Amino acid sequence: MHPFDTPTPSWEVGRTSVRLERPDLVHLVIHGPNKAEYIAEVQKLLFEIGDLSGPYDLLVGLGELGSFEVTARRAWTRAERPYPFRRAFVYQASFAIRTLVLTTHRAGRFIAPAAFRWDVDFFPTEAAARARLESLHGSVVRPTA
Repeated sequence: MHPFDTPTPSWEVGRTSVRLERPDLVHLVIHGPNKAEYIAEVQKLLFEIGDLSGPYDLLVGLGELGSFEVTARRAWTRAERPYPFRRAFVYQASFAIRTLVLTTHRAGRFIAPAAFRWDVDFFPTEAAARARLESLHGSVVRPTA
């Protein structure tokens, strides 16, 4: 059975989990180091979700991200086409990781502006990120179990 055929499609790529919570919301959680060897597979999956469901919001959990290697940052900025994100809601990122994410996002906008048309917002908790999503869309965005 293909993951898209399940009620809540989800995938594991290395120590990264991707879950399609609804057609316009994907929850990406990165555990441990963010390694370049897995990014191409994660990107392919994120693009495939966008191809099937259209643009979506990206909820990103980075509380357990151990490191964000330079090769990983480079891979994220070298997108083959525009990311299908409307906006990224990042939660539980340390100050150092927030700095690296912002720097990577800005570099991506400089290198490939068409691929980085979305904004990034940071929140201390998943609940705070979901509350912001709810305030923007006026619908209930349930926290994960």
